[in-house]
Amino acid sequence: MVENAKPEKIEFDEVMLAMDVVDTLRHEQLLVERELASDERDQALIEKVKRMYVAQGLEVSDEVIAAGVAALKENRFAYQPPPRGSAWLANLYVMRNRLAKWAAILAAALVGLFFFYQFAFVAPEVRQRQKEAKNFNATIIQQQDQFSVAKQRLINLKQALNRAEKSSTASEVAAKRLLAEAGQQLSGAETKLEALEKLPLQPQFTAESLAREGDVIKRRVGQRNDLLKGAATQLDSAEAAINNLGELSGLREKLASQRQSLLAESREDAARAQTEKLYNDAVAALNRGDLTGARQESAALQQLYDHVVEEYELRIVSRPGVPSGVRRTLPNRPGVQNYYLVVEAVNSQGKRLTVPITSEENGKTYTVQQWGKRVDESLYDKIRRDKLDDGIIQNNLFGVKERGYLTPRYLMPTTGGAIPVVKE
Repeated sequence: MVENAKPEKIEFDEVMLAMDVVDTLRHEQLLVERELASDERDQALIEKVKRMYVAQGLEVSDEVIAAGVAALKENRFAYQPPPRGSAWLANLYVMRNRLAKWAAILAAALVGLFFFYQFAFVAPEVRQRQKEAKNFNATIIQQQDQFSVAKQRLINLKQALNRAEKSSTASEVAAKRLLAEAGQQLSGAETKLEALEKLPLQPQFTAESLAREGDVIKRRVGQRNDLLKGAATQLDSAEAAINNLGELSGLREKLASQRQSLLAESREDAARAQTEKLYNDAVAALNRGDLTGARQESAALQQLYDHVVEEYELRIVSRPGVPSGVRRTLPNRPGVQNYYLVVEAVNSQGKRLTVPITSEENGKTYTVQQWGKRVDESLYDKIRRDKLDDGIIQNNLFGVKERGYLTPRYLMPTTGGAIPVVKE
């Protein structure tokens, strides 16, 4: 076994020695180029290399040196790079760890970018489409409910109009106008509801179907909404006209009753004249179909009645910190003054009342609790001295308002002129 392995060892040593020879020759490049220019000098080259090794204390046989020279000529131990592109798989294998790291980073970045895009752009858009679809479905359901309510309301108002036509006095101008208006408004509302039925929509839209048909759906929903609003407005107008029809005869009776009550209570011509004027204005408003004007005249008749039946005493104000009189200088007459005593209306229960007065300075009507009544200078001074004496006005009864009269009966001389209270 030992003898069989020895030749292999010697042969390997010789190969290694030949490689060393080649390496030595390569470092002597100029010498090699010069000596190998001719094949006849191979022996001289061998001798020279042999001497070099002997100088180094190495004994190299001629056969090994000759083999080294031959190997050098054949570039047997020189590195020859592989052809371009033939080693890419090997390079990939060598760089597999680095490439795997970068590939993992790139994959993670792509995955992150994908999820970011989904989260930042795709998901909000999907949610928005879903929200729009939900809102559209809710709107359609709401429109269906509104349509059902409007349809039933139309039926009810038609029945009410038929009853009003049978019970109203058709010869009256106001009744004719209100009947015509109610019928016209109901007809218009019915036409709009019929048109809405021809634009059907079901609350079954999804984000996908809305994306496909969004413009058409939006346009139809808008058309239905306009029709519903228009029908509701016309139904309101028809209902108001029908209600006014029912109020027409009752208001006429109410006005007649108010006139009769006022005339029965009035004890002076002024009150009667004002009653007749308000009543005639109200009837004229009714005859031309102006129910609003008739209502306003009726309210004025009620206010007049309350004023006519009211009873109170007109007293000069006599309280600390409150003026009992004021003086006013006329703007267009310098040096000329008007004198006023400050009065208030007190009923039998001691309650201070609020009454309307008309200012003699500008003709405007004010509703006040205290106001000035114009008196002459002598009465003004008399009342002023009375208050300065002990802080109390002994005789503070200025007048009495009796039932059936518009104005009080004055117990002190006055022109009747009045102004809102102005502090002295």
